[in-house]
Parts: sequence; C-alpha cells; structure tokens
Amino acid sequence: MTDRHDELRHSLGAYVLGQLDVDARQEIEEHLATCAACRAERDELAPLAGLLRTVDLDALEAGLAPPPELDRMIAAALPGPTRRRARRWAPALAGAAVGVAATVGVMLVLPEDEPPPAPPVIAVKSVEAVQGVSATAGLVDHTWGVEIKLEADGLPAGETYEMWVVGNDGTKHLAGEFVGVEDKKIVCDMSSSVLLRDAARFAVVDTQGKEVIAADLDS
Repeated sequence: MTDRHDELRHSLGAYVLGQLDVDARQEIEEHLATCAACRAERDELAPLAGLLRTVDLDALEAGLAPPPELDRMIAAALPGPTRRRARRWAPALAGAAVGVAATVGVMLVLPEDEPPPAPPVIAVKSVEAVQGVSATAGLVDHTWGVEIKLEADGLPAGETYEMWVVGNDGTKHLAGEFVGVEDKKIVCDMSSSVLLRDAARFAVVDTQGKEVIAADLDS
C-alpha cells in the first residue's frame, strides 16, 4: 500500500499538468479524496502548473535548458517540511518553469547567493607628492580597466585636480577630477579604461598642469 501511495504522489506533477489518461486520472482523484497529504502537495503544484499552461512552446528558443543548480535552489527556497517533497517534482517541472520565465516574464523567487567577494586592492608601493602633501594609493584590476583608490592630505582647499593614467605606450587617459578640501583627507576612487597590465603610471595635476602626486605602476 505504501509503495502504491508513493507512486500516486509521484504522479501528481503529471496530474496537475493534465498529462494522465482517463484511468490514471480517476485513480489519482479517488486517492486525493482520502489522502490529505497528497491534496496538500497537489495544492502546492497547481499554481506552477497554471503558469506552465500559458507557455507558447513554439516560441521557446531551441536548446533552452534549466541550469543544473535550479533543482537545489527551488528546494532551498521552500519551507522546511516541503523541501523533501520538492526534490521529487522540481526536476520534472524545472525545464518548463524556465520556459515560463523566458517567455512570459515570470519571476522565480530563489534564494540569493552570497555576494561575490570584492576584488583585492593592490597597494601602490611608492607614491610621490610635492612638499606639504602626503598620499597613498591602491589599485583594483577590473576587466574594463584600472580603478585607483587615492587618499591624500595637504591639498589646498578649493583647488581642482585631475588624475591621468599613462599607458605603457605613452598615451594619457583622464581618470577623473576632484577638489581639495581644507583640513580634510581626500578619499576618492578614480577609474580609467586602461587595463592595469597596460598602465605605466598615474599622476595628479593642478590647474597649471603641475604634478602634485604621482606613482609608477608595477603592471
């Protein structure tokens, strides 16, 4: 009896999708009339099945398939007692669920993964500055270019400064500008489209073009 009960529960996904023949459907309905656990599981499956019926299969892209981790993510998103049951039916409906999301814009609310770790900041070994100014810098190697994290003390208030990154080929690329603040440490992030491996140095210049902060980059 237990084995038959389990077989009927395993058929609930096909039942809510209307994929059973008349005899199998009748057997499921007779079982549902006497089994509260299977009725509860049917009620969990029914909303998703309703969404799947709206999918235009001809509109789905060829080769569209759910990611291999979708089963685990769906199961993890469900409340505790439901997770064990979810492992049986989630794989059968996962491919169709992806089709629903792609075709009609249905959002699958899945648990958020841990955010990716921040890229490391590479300390610039030696940063030169004019008298009265001190500075440190760190580099972040991005796929789109280099980010320069600058901290500086002693820059005159109200003065405008530009940062330039010089490539290995001698070309100069503007990375941004900032204004000095009285009695405040300047903390700013500058970005350049030059990749770190192609960058030779950076320089901060005042409005007369004089370098006030500069460093060679070990790229």
